[in-house]
Amino acid sequence: MEPWAKAQEVLADGGVAFTASRDGETWPWLALDPHDPIVIQTINFWASYQCGEARGGWEPGQWTALTWMEWQAGAPGCGHATHGVEDVFEKEGEHFYRLTFFDDAGALVARMTGKGVVFRNRDFEGWRAKEKKRLQTETIKDAFAFAPVEQVGASTANGSLLSALSTGKAPSARGLITAKNGLAPGNPHLSGSGDHVNATHLAEVMRQFDTLLRGGDKRLPRGGEMRFMRYVELGVPLTVSLKPGCDLAQCIEAEVHQAGRLCTTGRFDF
Repeated sequence: MEPWAKAQEVLADGGVAFTASRDGETWPWLALDPHDPIVIQTINFWASYQCGEARGGWEPGQWTALTWMEWQAGAPGCGHATHGVEDVFEKEGEHFYRLTFFDDAGALVARMTGKGVVFRNRDFEGWRAKEKKRLQTETIKDAFAFAPVEQVGASTANGSLLSALSTGKAPSARGLITAKNGLAPGNPHLSGSGDHVNATHLAEVMRQFDTLLRGGDKRLPRGGEMRFMRYVELGVPLTVSLKPGCDLAQCIEAEVHQAGRLCTTGRFDF
């Protein structure tokens, strides 16, 4: 299968110009709003990876992982991204990429900045296998009670990733992501390597959590920030909980824990 984004030219300053597929049959998530967090994270992955490859940034056998990203959406009503440009820069000794996406009419779809790590350990697969085995005892044995899709604003019949809301010291919900609700064909709007839960899943967890908090009233962020500290495993329950400090009319901040460890934090701005 051809990638969603294709690098067209490596510029003199190291930037990369790219184009993007409009094929809705190959990429079913193109049926979603261009500013849906599923779309934002998916295009972030494809464009950053393909541009890095065009610059000669990856070696055979290397694995990469996103550790931080922030984004700002363009004006409502834009189309899906059809082309864009990536540039790279350094700040305080760290390397970042910056992606700018445009629709067919030239309108800004989104701009995002991120950074990640490259695993140079050739035994990456062995390390991942050990981690999955360690968490086997955490896998759920009984049927998981997912919230109805209407309560979380899921885009497909199998799209609910979370339980009903739990109100305690901090509002929270349990979550479970499997091949059935988190990968095609079970959920055609979500995808990934199948090795672990990826950034797209975690952005949808946050979006669904916000919808739960609002009693099923789905809204899309105009921007935000996410940090990824640990891998989240498929088939292992997680918990998403509200962080205090945000005016919920304007933003939401949340944390994702799995097996007692903080894995992801995020903020959505509205």
